Amino acid sequence: MRVIACALMAWQVWMVWHIASHEASTVRWTCDAAEGCASDQFAAGASFVGAVCALVLGLLSARFLHRATPGAVVALCAVACAAGWYDAVADGQVGYDTVTGFHLFFPLGRFSVSGWLTFLWSVAAAGCLAACWGAAVSLRRTAGLRRLSRRYATADAVLEGWRSVGRKRGEVTVVFEDLAGVRHEVPAVVERVALRRDVLAVYDTDRPDDPVRTRVAVPRRKLLRLS
Repeated sequence: MRVIACALMAWQVWMVWHIASHEASTVRWTCDAAEGCASDQFAAGASFVGAVCALVLGLLSARFLHRATPGAVVALCAVACAAGWYDAVADGQVGYDTVTGFHLFFPLGRFSVSGWLTFLWSVAAAGCLAACWGAAVSLRRTAGLRRLSRRYATADAVLEGWRSVGRKRGEVTVVFEDLAGVRHEVPAVVERVALRRDVLAVYDTDRPDDPVRTRVAVPRRKLLRLS
């Protein structure tokens, strides 16, 4: 259910941001000295709708993307918006040198289509970098790659003791029971955040007492559940 919801919301995010840029040059504004400017065209408020949809997509997909979520969602919005400009050029609505405005909650100014595309691809690149960084942090914190190996198993663990070895890291004793029910106490270095969370011991089934092969995984908190 969550996967389907993510796919549908990602499609909606793409479509709304695509409309926001594709129809940007066709929006007609009615301005009044007392009430300001307004338009009854969907494209005029599409960026606001797109931002709301992007937020919902982020909440839904955080279970799968973890810390890569913000960057991935921003990159998706930027690429969809860029695709809208390219299609607008292909449809003859604008040219690359056409100067036009774009609204994102408020008018961002008037620039050429080429200028908007440069800006959007820069945002997309920044989003991709943020997503890669977030993914690396999540994989390290959750021991994601190690848990995929059949050589390793996981068990609920308790952390005992704390001796600081840096600003956010410290030495602890990881207490857990292996698949055979045997209790183990293994020294490890963890981030301070692990002390306030439920953690898992990821250990080598052949050498569960080996501190070199034992990691402490901090699962991501589940903020949103779908049945």
